[in-house]
Amino acid sequence: MTLRIGIDAHVLAGKMQGSRTWLVNIVARAVSRHPDATYVIYSDDPVRAAAAIAGANVEHRRLPRVPRSVRLLAVWPWLVHRDRIDALVTTYIAPPLVPGARQAVVVHDILFETHPAFFTWRMRWRNRLLTRLSARRARLVVTISGYSRDAIAKTYRIDPARIAEVRCGTAPPPTGGMGAGLIPDSRPYLLMVGRLEPRKNLALALDAFARLPAGGSRLIVVGRADGERPETLARLTAMADVVHVAAIDDRGLGDLYAHAAALVFPSAGEGWGIPVLESLALGTPVIASNVTAIPEAGGEAASYFDPAAPDRTERLADLMRAAVEGRLPFDAGLARAHVARHDWDGPAAAFVDAMRRAFPARDPAPAALPGLLRPQ
Repeated sequence: MTLRIGIDAHVLAGKMQGSRTWLVNIVARAVSRHPDATYVIYSDDPVRAAAAIAGANVEHRRLPRVPRSVRLLAVWPWLVHRDRIDALVTTYIAPPLVPGARQAVVVHDILFETHPAFFTWRMRWRNRLLTRLSARRARLVVTISGYSRDAIAKTYRIDPARIAEVRCGTAPPPTGGMGAGLIPDSRPYLLMVGRLEPRKNLALALDAFARLPAGGSRLIVVGRADGERPETLARLTAMADVVHVAAIDDRGLGDLYAHAAALVFPSAGEGWGIPVLESLALGTPVIASNVTAIPEAGGEAASYFDPAAPDRTERLADLMRAAVEGRLPFDAGLARAHVARHDWDGPAAAFVDAMRRAFPARDPAPAALPGLLRPQ
């Protein structure tokens, strides 16, 4: 009988972030690779979700608009029963009253465990308790990088055979949206992309940029404020030659990537680093921190620095200066080869393989889960 897989897609109506990008690209590709399963997509807006994820084996359902606690404790058990769901895929926090043998939980990273200073105490302790419980109960844990896979296995004492690594990918971002027109002159510019929060290290980027020769280049920062310190946002607005773009469409962002002297990605911690791959896909050099999963996203094609080193500001400023002067080492062929190994099709196939292994069709009591190999 056909396996019925429920997908919690409530993030489709939330803020733009990596978890949303991953879900859309993985599930939209997985459905055609998994014709022997029916995917039931639960979202706040089924019409919008259907535009992103479609197929002959896809059903869309509206999630009831109730408090999160009610959804976890009551709605999900009811939906699993009503819609005859064999495997429910949720993100970070899984419903505790749905049997663990029927659950796969996606945990992009556990930075709230490894980098707690960047999270509020409420989020930190909620996730520590509920994500840990969810990961330990679920039959399958899915994560997006080798770094996160190892951290989850070690911190939560989970058998690595229960953790499937389904990485992020990329496709060359579209161009032609006149994003480069944001720059009123021909001076080279550096680009920083991502939500504005302390973990992204905007303050460090501003400190380093301030050490470059005045008037010789610009720094464009793309992203909405999301918990960033007020003093850092004030500097972002006040600094000469710094442009803040709160929002831009995909084509405009593609233009900014394509014409930048380099992408600057100084984050203190990431589960992956999608802007790194997007920049490389358009042949633009990348300056990135060398911590957590970021080197997996950039491979050997990026230039790295240590964001915790005593000389981090000087080192980042040196790399920025080299980029705007055209001296930053960059092998375009190496970048193309790295990007070619990280499309979305491979991770989608890995997701389907992991689901098939963990949830054999209509097996109410699956046998011990065989090992899930890390992608090469």
